[in-house]
Amino acid sequence: MNFYVTSGTPDYMEKLIEKNAQHPLILLHGNGNSVVLHESDKKSIFAVPRKFEVIAQKGQFEQKGYFTFYNMPIMSDERPVFEEKALNTLSLLDSNDAVIAYRLLRPIKEETYLFITQWGGPVSYEVWKNSAVYAERFAPLFESKAAVLQSMFNSPSYITTYNAPPKE
Repeated sequence: MNFYVTSGTPDYMEKLIEKNAQHPLILLHGNGNSVVLHESDKKSIFAVPRKFEVIAQKGQFEQKGYFTFYNMPIMSDERPVFEEKALNTLSLLDSNDAVIAYRLLRPIKEETYLFITQWGGPVSYEVWKNSAVYAERFAPLFESKAAVLQSMFNSPSYITTYNAPPKE
């Protein structure tokens, strides 16, 4: 499965959604910019998308809630190790009812993996992020500041957050 992400101003992204209403797109608004997500077996409808391959997933993204994007620039020779550890760790989220959906995405032409989670709201995410499971299993893998895995990252990882306005 292919996964595409494009970004721009909120007005432009809303017009993109209107123009492509026949496609299952998700519109997200963040701090200063907006993104649109498109998951498809086919070619992207976006002019200049970030392209990914889905390597792990739970549920279906919906036009509601709170989204977190973990951006992780992984060195090419460390990708197999990272993916194996990530797949083993993500199984811990499968039983978490607060997670609506997630995708672990392998970059096609870039080096930055993307791990997207959808939550009912920011409180659900914060509860999970402050949990022992997150501190012990997720932070050391998805956050470059963890000393054990720092050698996997080309540069620091970072997290961006978005809200999904409900469809009218």
